[in-house]
Amino acid sequence: MRKNFLTLIFCLSIVNAAFSQKADTTIVLLKVLPNFTMSVMKWDEADYYRLILPPDTGDNRYNIKEFYKDRKLKRIGKAYAGASARNLMSGVLMYDGDCISYFPSGITSSVSHYKNGDKDGLEDFFYPTGNIYCSMKYVKEGSTGSNIALYWECYDAEGNELCKKGNGKWISYYDDFKTIKFEGKVVDGQQDGEWPGTLIEPDTIKYTRKYNKGALVSSTGYDKQGKAYPFENEQEKASYRIGEVIFLDILRGHIKIPKDSTGKKLSMDTAHVSFVVERDGHLDNFNMLGDVDPKLKEAVFAGLAKCHAWIPARVYGVPVRTRVIIPLGETSGFTSNSYRKEIMYQEKILKGDQ
Repeated sequence: MRKNFLTLIFCLSIVNAAFSQKADTTIVLLKVLPNFTMSVMKWDEADYYRLILPPDTGDNRYNIKEFYKDRKLKRIGKAYAGASARNLMSGVLMYDGDCISYFPSGITSSVSHYKNGDKDGLEDFFYPTGNIYCSMKYVKEGSTGSNIALYWECYDAEGNELCKKGNGKWISYYDDFKTIKFEGKVVDGQQDGEWPGTLIEPDTIKYTRKYNKGALVSSTGYDKQGKAYPFENEQEKASYRIGEVIFLDILRGHIKIPKDSTGKKLSMDTAHVSFVVERDGHLDNFNMLGDVDPKLKEAVFAGLAKCHAWIPARVYGVPVRTRVIIPLGETSGFTSNSYRKEIMYQEKILKGDQ
């Protein structure tokens, strides 16, 4: 255990986690999404919050303190504002110097050191008990390259050393620190040989990655029946074989819009339809959001039944069921295909046989 880190942990553990009363302190509410963190306006939407305090005298780095919603300290460090102080309100910060994170219990979860926004040197992680879990080592690759991460030290929950100075066994856990996410052999700080893993959300999927001195050789996922699926990307969204951009046009062309009691065609421009793309690519479980005229609903479902040629979503190569929601409003007037593609979105990947 490195003495300088322990000293830093002890000093920062006495920091008061209450709100700062300074007028020049900014409070940012933050929500964690699957692939990024975003600022929000409402307390109920936030997962945690950040205080941005002014730099100390003679320092151009802002003081950052983040808190869980019960006001317990989550993270503390210093960060540069970049071109604008508004950059500090985003999910990603340009930290510099030491940065310490805490479990909700108040026990230190990690101690990192940054240099101009990049992790530098050793980064320590801890079990919720306070025992050391592992250390990553960040070193410069070449004279002008960015820092690379080496698997350096790893310990089991009882404190037994599994990996020492980049050689040995490595275990990565889920947040409960009980369920193993993946594990494998480390040689000179790099992954080597077979690394089996298990995905538990949205469904249980086993996979294996093969490495040769840190270079990924192959990746294979396995469904519950043991069938193998080679893959390159961890997740691939469900897609229409001839392009999602024109799917809505095709669907609208299949819908015979009914008329109301006055003989006027019903409008579907504000309606949203949802469906499940099954593991074999066919569509079912049709639904429409909100209060929709039964005749229009029937016409939309009849149109969907004619839309085939979907490719199912895949997680670690394994096909999974996906619920997709799309608006039915006319979009052919837009010239930007990238904009039109954004109107389609996938709500979630379904677990099991939901």
